[in-house]
Amino acid sequence: MALVKWTPGTELETLRHEMEHLFERTFPKMFGYETEAEHEWRPGLDVRETEEAYVVETDLPGMAAEEITVEVEGPYVVVKGERHAEHEETKEGVKRAERRFGKFYRRVALPEAAKAEEAEARYANGVLTVTVPKAEEAKAKAITVKAA
Repeated sequence: MALVKWTPGTELETLRHEMEHLFERTFPKMFGYETEAEHEWRPGLDVRETEEAYVVETDLPGMAAEEITVEVEGPYVVVKGERHAEHEETKEGVKRAERRFGKFYRRVALPEAAKAEEAEARYANGVLTVTVPKAEEAKAKAITVKAA
């Protein structure tokens, strides 16, 4: 775990974002917000930290890269899109359908030490990988221990 420099404005910025999120969930149509609640499914995602970057991996099987949108909104990575149903309705109908289709929206908070402007997204084998490099000051540094 990395040490993060405390700055007094961070708590106010976090509070502002939490209030925005509250309004997004409570009054989405009034303010024109797009929210997780109004979407039909939530694809699974993992967030991990490496020495060089923060990595967000999202399972999106059966989609084309053009159907996926990745944005950085302030301290958040937003992944959204729509997966279309592949089955055809027949006279008898669908017997069993467990796969999810429709719009999705996922938002993940980034640490302050993330260089959001340098984020990259790659999509391969049904997995979207968003890599956000760390700022130099956030990277671990080895310190040599000298004998006294």
